[in-house]
Amino acid sequence: MAETRIRIFGAVLILVLMTFGDAGAREIPSGQETVGSHTQTGGGQNTSPSGEAPCGESPRRRTIPGKRRNGKKSASRLPVRKDSKRKKKKRRKPGSGSLKKSVEREKKKKETKREKKLKKNLIFSLCKTISHYFPDLFDKISKLEDCRKKKHYELAELIMACVFMFIFKKGSRNAFNNERSEEEFKANYETIFKVRLPHMDTVDEVMRISDERQLEKLKTEMIGVLIKRKTFRRYRFLGKYVRVVIDGTHVMNVNEGHCNHCLHKTSKNGKVTYFHNVLEAKSVCENGFCISLGTERIENPEGDYDKQDCELKAFVRLAKKLKKDFPRLPICIIADGLYPNQTFFRICRDNKWVWVATFKDGNLPTVWKDVLGLQKITEGNIRSETVFRQERRILRTYTWISNLDYKGFELNWYECLEEADKVTKRFVYISNSELNYDNILEMTESGRMRRKIENEGFDIQKNHGYGLGHKYSEVSETAMKNYYQCMQIAHMINQLFELSSLFRPLLTGKMTVCHLWACMLGDMRHKISLKELGKLMRRRIQFRYE
Repeated sequence: MAETRIRIFGAVLILVLMTFGDAGAREIPSGQETVGSHTQTGGGQNTSPSGEAPCGESPRRRTIPGKRRNGKKSASRLPVRKDSKRKKKKRRKPGSGSLKKSVEREKKKKETKREKKLKKNLIFSLCKTISHYFPDLFDKISKLEDCRKKKHYELAELIMACVFMFIFKKGSRNAFNNERSEEEFKANYETIFKVRLPHMDTVDEVMRISDERQLEKLKTEMIGVLIKRKTFRRYRFLGKYVRVVIDGTHVMNVNEGHCNHCLHKTSKNGKVTYFHNVLEAKSVCENGFCISLGTERIENPEGDYDKQDCELKAFVRLAKKLKKDFPRLPICIIADGLYPNQTFFRICRDNKWVWVATFKDGNLPTVWKDVLGLQKITEGNIRSETVFRQERRILRTYTWISNLDYKGFELNWYECLEEADKVTKRFVYISNSELNYDNILEMTESGRMRRKIENEGFDIQKNHGYGLGHKYSEVSETAMKNYYQCMQIAHMINQLFELSSLFRPLLTGKMTVCHLWACMLGDMRHKISLKELGKLMRRRIQFRYE
């Protein structure tokens, strides 16, 4: 009886619960179905009639993927096109192109970091270059004769200031004084180079009374250091000779009465111009070195004279100077078409120098007569080569004739015809060096290197910051000569730096030397850390040249 009552009570309870469940339910329109948040207990699902989640949690509603009802799709989800789905990225194997690209990116990042580091440390690299090649430069300058009575600054400080005016490529004394007026620039200069920076008017007073031969001797000693260190050994001609180009250049125009040695010329309208020229002997190399070995002034003698001084007369004096300063240095003289004459041949023979000179049409007529006659009958004296340069095809044909006699001098004639883009160029030279099939290319290249004294030498000093032609001292001839020697010393130091592995990697793309020097001067105008300076100066650096 009790069991029957329990069963009846359970059935009634179930009926009541089902009734309340139907009452709390809402009618859902066709095409839409929503469901409240639910919890699972056991295997069934219980939904709160009020839409509230159990345990007091806020209801979460989510869209159920639409089903087709009466031919319609659920409005809660828009149709998705197949082609708009994201494609899965395929994993590339380790040897694929993406790995190579990533390696290249990492390499470029490393190169960029190295370039930034080198660019930041330019001034330290310059200081390191000077201390590497010329560690006793300050002591050598201190040994020079000092003609001053009052000595507030040491002689080495004054001469170093003049050299650094050219090293920093300021172009005038006033421009360097403007840099000196910046407190940070002056402090950094004295910190890095361990010398005080005087006013350039004080420097000019010393330049007016110092003997030019002292600074020229200093330059010769510095070149001797480079020769002993074999800095240019790999660039020697035929593996033995140092190429030395001889050429004259204009230094500056001056007013009448500047000195007793001024050259002068008169124009067609009767105007007289006074000026100074020099004859330079510069050592040139394939990678861009163009360093002054000797300088001879082209100037008129005091008193009366029949003819003005000229380049050929100056060469006689310059040759004696070169032989005295470098008695055992094997030299190959490279000269233009002005020099093929008996005096030039005799000087080179007496000094045991090899020489190469440009040979113009009409020079030494008897030699040209022999050349034109022997060209038709000489065999085995032709060589050709094809060179590709910047997508240009260049065809070169070499011809040579040996053992030509000219008044007791043995001469060798050779010619190079260069054809490119239907344009033919002709280069003709004579030399006292033996010619053959193996060395004709190097002989021709040596003759064409005469242009380097114009490009890497005079043009750089005139138009790229050194101020060759500027009147650093208008009234003093002695000061003018001393400034010129300081310019040659500074140009030598800058070449050792600019052509080295510390500087060349920065010249990528359209980066220029001028911009990098501007960056270096900008760093000099800001405070430099002494700790960083000491760390960089202690670092070992290897100098390499292309």
